[in-house]
Amino acid sequence: MRYPSAEDYVKAVQRLESFTDDDLRRMELVVHPLYQIPMPAAGTSAVVFKAVLDGEAQALRFFTRADTWSAERYPSLHNHFIATGLASSVAMPLWVNDAIRVNGSSWPVVRMQWVEGHTLNKYVEDLIQQKDIRSLSTLAAAWRELVTRLQRAEFAHGDLQHGNILVDSGSEIRLVDFDCSWVARFAGGPAPSETGHRNYQPASRPWGQWMDTFSGLVIYVSLLALSKNPHPWSTLNTGENLLFRHDDFHPPFGTPTWTQLSSIGDRQLDDLVSRLKECCTPGWVASGGLDDLLAPRVKPWWERTQTEVAAAVGAPPRAPEPPRAPLPPPRPERWPEVRPQPNRVPPRPPSPDWWQAVPGGGTRERPGQRPRAKRNIGRVIATALLAGFVVGGLSGAAAGAVGVPVGLIVSILVLIVGLAKRQ
Repeated sequence: MRYPSAEDYVKAVQRLESFTDDDLRRMELVVHPLYQIPMPAAGTSAVVFKAVLDGEAQALRFFTRADTWSAERYPSLHNHFIATGLASSVAMPLWVNDAIRVNGSSWPVVRMQWVEGHTLNKYVEDLIQQKDIRSLSTLAAAWRELVTRLQRAEFAHGDLQHGNILVDSGSEIRLVDFDCSWVARFAGGPAPSETGHRNYQPASRPWGQWMDTFSGLVIYVSLLALSKNPHPWSTLNTGENLLFRHDDFHPPFGTPTWTQLSSIGDRQLDDLVSRLKECCTPGWVASGGLDDLLAPRVKPWWERTQTEVAAAVGAPPRAPEPPRAPLPPPRPERWPEVRPQPNRVPPRPPSPDWWQAVPGGGTRERPGQRPRAKRNIGRVIATALLAGFVVGGLSGAAAGAVGVPVGLIVSILVLIVGLAKRQ
């Protein structure tokens, strides 16, 4: 069965009898200011009209090609968004079966909230023209946080690209177009025919829970790079991308995109660019979310600090030691004051001869000299012999033979007296 074209839908929505749903009949479609007819925004698999119902803007999405999962997908997505708290981050869809008759057949429509705002590429362009670097940095952080929330809620959009990402009037990011989205309920089913914008997807991307990791990283790197340096926008943006194109996702990464990003010279950006190149390796398939992909890498043990080692083994890191109080400055050294002590005998002045002065008095032995006791005895004997010789000589001269005994007696007496004095 051939699906209606965009022109077929333009003709049908202008006739109220084409609608089978009462709410759709009451809607007022917004017309082109010049041509005064409803003008849809055309996509790869659907056309979207803007309408107003009870003062609230609505988006009516009509399909232009087969999508066998639409009837089951949108009710399941609607329930999943409410259950996981994602309703504020998406344009909530409502499936209406057999909503409009075109070319003799009935076709479904998806009613969605109309998001007043700009597509991501238009919003980024406005910030660059305003030179609002701070808002670009905030946008990059908000995008990473949103992708993390989506993946933790077990939801994958499947076609994250600038045209499906809107920034509303309150600067909040909202997603639209869920034709190839995934939730756990769809696991094991056939993949939709929609595979996503080629400037945001790797080759042969599998449909599943982690298919947004690559495209989420491409957008995050682009936004972060522009927040560091907005100049690449003027040369790399084509209107069908932010910064990257499909040809950039192949080694050896020598395209102008990689060259300009590396020239920015930012350490954080260089790390992200390196990780994106790893994801472009042929055969690479995401096995986790964006937050896991961007987690800090484990350093070799010789590069880790004590805190990092404790965190790696699961132990709580040691609290840093409080700074120690500085030591007091050293006191200037002072020699103790010597005061004269009363009633004390002043020390004996040292002997002028260093080899004679010894502690406690007395004399010091000269080198090679006999002990003092032996020297004293020798002196006594010599004195006694000398005295005896002199006396004996004199006596002999006077009385003849009597001199020798007399000298011997004198010598013995002098020896006895000398030894007695040395005791």
